[in-house]
Amino acid sequence: MNRLSIALFILLVIGSSRPLVAQNRNANLTDADKIAGLSLFWSEARYNFAYFDKTKVNWDSAYRAFIPQVLSTRTTYDYYRTLERFCALLNDGHTNVYAPWSVLGYSTYVPLQLLAIDQKIYVSQVLKGLSDSVPIGSELLTVNDQPIRQYLDQKVFPYVSASTEHHKWNNALFRLWSATSDTTTVYPMTFRTPDGKTIRFDSRLFSQRERNQSQWLRGNGTSPAKSQLSRLTMQPGNIAHVELNSFGDKKVIDQFKDMLPQLRSAKGIILDIRQNGGGNSDIGAEILKYFTAEKRLVGSAWRTREHRAAYKAWGTWQAKSPYDSTKAKTDPWYRRSYQTFTGDFWYAGDTMTYDNDLNEPRLSMPVVVLAGNQTASAAEDLLVIIRQLKTTRIPILGEPSMGTTGQPLPFDLPGGGSARICTKRDTYVNGTDFVGVGVKPDILVKPTVQSLISGRDVVLERALAVLTSSPSAIGKK
Repeated sequence: MNRLSIALFILLVIGSSRPLVAQNRNANLTDADKIAGLSLFWSEARYNFAYFDKTKVNWDSAYRAFIPQVLSTRTTYDYYRTLERFCALLNDGHTNVYAPWSVLGYSTYVPLQLLAIDQKIYVSQVLKGLSDSVPIGSELLTVNDQPIRQYLDQKVFPYVSASTEHHKWNNALFRLWSATSDTTTVYPMTFRTPDGKTIRFDSRLFSQRERNQSQWLRGNGTSPAKSQLSRLTMQPGNIAHVELNSFGDKKVIDQFKDMLPQLRSAKGIILDIRQNGGGNSDIGAEILKYFTAEKRLVGSAWRTREHRAAYKAWGTWQAKSPYDSTKAKTDPWYRRSYQTFTGDFWYAGDTMTYDNDLNEPRLSMPVVVLAGNQTASAAEDLLVIIRQLKTTRIPILGEPSMGTTGQPLPFDLPGGGSARICTKRDTYVNGTDFVGVGVKPDILVKPTVQSLISGRDVVLERALAVLTSSPSAIGKK
């Protein structure tokens, strides 16, 4: 079984060192290519997508409605924007359309980082030199003279593929400026500052390179540490804070093992996967072995749609009458034919399990895990394993995870773009969904506007308080 489950593919691509291709925003595809790309995405989803029951869309009718829309696009950029709207109807974070970099480039940011709190948008970080212009904690009110909610509803949300409401909002902030891709368009914005003043700030789009070469500032005037695969910092009370920011590289296992001498002398450990967008589920399981003596770690159960042409042909006749659930219980051929015709026959895969064969001493001190809205895919698979531990209690603090995982089917599209379709449906062993919901924390802790202004990490602070005030509540169930 392939356990590789990559989340937030676009983030990984943006972070790559791939050279920028010369841009031609006026390029256009032939009508044949436009229809071929739309048809390929429709067809792959029709036969392989794992979550049609989570949508409210008639997929065939939507396909017909989008044919004239894609034909009327005047540039490749507009064409891919239209495909993104088509894709977004499926409401899935592992089902996406990616435009070619030849028309996107790197010009996709203003010099502010934003955070959604209770469906309002606040400035969480600014580039150095701008803190006097736009104070951290300011609420974004308008973009292009439109109220922000209206702007989101018209220009952003219809293009966002997301499995949960919080994923939709986070993704929207990442794509807030995707209605254009050049560095000449100026976005006028208004903000309400923390002291109640309304201010205006106009900004062009910054390139990825400009952002990477600049210094970000938090509310307390400090700069966040540079992103890296993992990091160990010792907190007050000899508490080890271990950041595991990706499971996309097996090096993180070796880096974790290098931390073991310090971890063994710590009084408590905080495993932080709030920024972990996924990778290989095996990596998280391998690290978890150090925190439990349970001999078998149990992850998600999975299933995928199964299609056999002859059964669909037989099902065309069976479906002329309403589904007979009584007959289906005693006649497997009838059940399979009918369900194959309707696209609802499933192959049940094996439950993800890992033998805990670790020969080294376990880490026996209290442990908590920090998760959040950016915790996705293989990182969520780790949370599912933790949730299903039978004898070991490891509390999860923070916010619900992103609520999206699975095995995407990737394929190329005309003009240099690509897409992927989620083909695998993961659940808890008892069949309960966490995709579309997120793994909920044991202790809910969310950032506040005041924590942005002060630059405090309230989730980390709460974890430290739990480990120092009630460590006996952690460990055995």
